[in-house]
Amino acid sequence: MKLFQTFLCLCVLAVAAVAQPVIGGLKIGVPLTDAFNSVQNLSYPPASASNYEIGVYGEVRLPAKFSLEVDALHRGYTFKSQYGSTSASSWEFPVLLKYHLLGGPIRPFVDGGLSFSRLSGIQSLIVSPNHNANFGIVLGAGVDIHALVLHISPEIRYTGDALKNFDTVINSNRNQLAFLIGIGF
Repeated sequence: MKLFQTFLCLCVLAVAAVAQPVIGGLKIGVPLTDAFNSVQNLSYPPASASNYEIGVYGEVRLPAKFSLEVDALHRGYTFKSQYGSTSASSWEFPVLLKYHLLGGPIRPFVDGGLSFSRLSGIQSLIVSPNHNANFGIVLGAGVDIHALVLHISPEIRYTGDALKNFDTVINSNRNQLAFLIGIGF
């Protein structure tokens, strides 16, 4: 009898866990603005940077069309100049409050919150960061398309960092605009 009660309790808990309004998945993105500007003078040649963004996200639905989203996004950077090239990586952790404007399978949303980031992996004399850690605000808008169990969420996102990571040969753009797509379950 005790085994049956334990089994029944586990089944109820499993059904309750599945019914929770939680979404998680993969988030990929591309920048719409340059992450860096190179200082152009006779001492240093222009440098170029390329980047991408990929990571995971989790979202918890809250009452009144609100939800809370937390991302862990990795960005890779490559700096190239006539003196050589180097790479770096950054982890960004946005915490967003999201408001869904409509109900149904296609739900436009706006979101906003804070972002915390950490820059690492630079092994070069060409560039050296002023700050390895950064924080800022995040604002975005997009649409959540719910098809069966799949959530596809294209979004335009603005990130305004408080500090410049680089302010030497390469200058960081504190204002970033990116296109992201979340694919979740």
